[in-house]
Amino acid sequence: MDVRPKVAGEYRIKFKAEALPLKDKIGGYRLLFSHNVELPLSEVHGLSRISLSALAELFPALANLRESGNRKIVLVNQTIVEEVLQDLGLLHFGQGVTTKSNVALWRQRGDHKQLVGEFSFECKFKRRDELHHKAMERCKKFFVGLQEIGRDWISLGATKTGVVYRLKGNPPQAHE
Repeated sequence: MDVRPKVAGEYRIKFKAEALPLKDKIGGYRLLFSHNVELPLSEVHGLSRISLSALAELFPALANLRESGNRKIVLVNQTIVEEVLQDLGLLHFGQGVTTKSNVALWRQRGDHKQLVGEFSFECKFKRRDELHHKAMERCKKFFVGLQEIGRDWISLGATKTGVVYRLKGNPPQAHE
């Protein structure tokens, strides 16, 4: 899918494979893929960001949503989420693979009710041939080992976005 926006300025296209614990048990992982675009709001001029049809003009990949008429974008469960990030440091997996690690806390803006916390580390590659087998095996082993150590803090099957959708008992309709 072509996710490029209709803007004259800067944007960045990303394709991610995110490793998450298995939905039903500790000790493995599943991959969640996303393909998206990031752009500064300063690149968007005179656009109603709550109008579905206006967003479809900005993001042509959403063109089929234009048929929705004058529908508006609303906050999921009327919740504004604030993310607080704390960088922790670098992890070295060998073969030149160094990753940044951090912890994130998602909380509701206003009352600061804590929603979910996350430890993450990120390996970035531009080409598949940069994925060194030994380093990737070390990443996998580290990820599974963290699950064993932190098993009491893991909510199997949960994602940060899913937690927000479930606030009022409405689970997300994800088809991974």
